[in-house]
Amino acid sequence: MQNLFRLGSTLARSAVAVKPTLMTSRVTQFRPFSQGTFVFEIESSDDFNEKVIQSPVPVIVDFHADWCGPCQALGPRLEEKVNGQSGSVLLAKINVDYAGELAMDYGISAVPTVFAFKNGEKVSGFQGVLDDEQLDEFIENILAD
Repeated sequence: MQNLFRLGSTLARSAVAVKPTLMTSRVTQFRPFSQGTFVFEIESSDDFNEKVIQSPVPVIVDFHADWCGPCQALGPRLEEKVNGQSGSVLLAKINVDYAGELAMDYGISAVPTVFAFKNGEKVSGFQGVLDDEQLDEFIENILAD
């Protein structure tokens, strides 16, 4: 019963437990991201360590799921705002259905959940959907520190 999901934007803790074979055999993306060079997908702990923890610039991490309506509303707006920063901040997208171990490591109990990492440390975050003004403020606060 590893793939039980709640309806709406929350997910059961057991839902993020994904069989390792799924992580290595899946198609890379279902929805094309805006994919400026500032938006990328994370699929493993090693990938997370290399691209987020060791990043010389702040990284926003978006834990999302394809089936999540609020994620579909937030994701493109967040990508657009990050791409508008011209590399001063990056966006890592983590699909909890394929990177369940990472989701559990960071205590993800609902999607979308967004964290900001700076110098390898989690510095802020939010859960759910923010409006454009709140997203701008979130990014400005990350860059101001």
